[in-house]
Amino acid sequence: MNSLIFLLLAIFSIVTLFPIIWTAITSLKTDVQMFAIPPDLLPHPATLSHYKEVLMGNFPAYIRNSMLVTFFSCAISLALGIPAAYGFAKYATEKTKPVFAAVTAVRMVPPVAMVIPFFLIIRNIHLSDTLLGLIITYIPFELTLIIWMLKNFFGQIPREVEEAAELDGLSAWGILLKVVLPMSKSSVGVAGLMAFLFSLSLTSTKSAQTLTVGIAGYVTSFQTFWGSMSATGILFMIPAFILTFIFQKDLVKGLTAGAVKG
Repeated sequence: MNSLIFLLLAIFSIVTLFPIIWTAITSLKTDVQMFAIPPDLLPHPATLSHYKEVLMGNFPAYIRNSMLVTFFSCAISLALGIPAAYGFAKYATEKTKPVFAAVTAVRMVPPVAMVIPFFLIIRNIHLSDTLLGLIITYIPFELTLIIWMLKNFFGQIPREVEEAAELDGLSAWGILLKVVLPMSKSSVGVAGLMAFLFSLSLTSTKSAQTLTVGIAGYVTSFQTFWGSMSATGILFMIPAFILTFIFQKDLVKGLTAGAVKG
């Protein structure tokens, strides 16, 4: 039984990692090697020209825009989502249940279905192709994700702990800030990291383009720049890998918190 589980996990790992490995290999190939028949499994010789081309191009602007938009949208979403999730978890009534259902329903709507409404709203308030417009666009998606993730965990915090804090004279905000948040650092961190890694793009000029749009820009009507696209993709994944590696213990703890009751 253990051997079968190990085999299934090995197959799943290979299937999951293969696109990343192939992208890394492609980023090190020359243009001739990419289209060789039969295909070259390993680059010989390997080249860093695609990475040089990307780093000397618009990549620094893309990464700057991505970091600015993600940081501010994530910070605003956390500031609004934490008290909202706590309110839904601890002060739920029959009147708040439809509100929470509406919030979670946003997660079920395909993002592409919201492209046109968001485009019209952003255009009408004259924020097209601006970082502020992107931040406003990100917040609803990140906010619903944070509320959905944190509500269940906040609901698992023993009521006795909060009652003891009330006896000490803490208000609802005091309980949230001084008791609940210190007890739920891992879950809040996971929710923040998920929101931080979340990406959505609604831009058309380089002044506000993020990495995801920059990568898509390598596909043109006449040619697909596979080398540059692969190099940008690898550079794009590095921050996510680093953050996941650093916070892997908190990720596991936060994702499993509140999963088992009793």
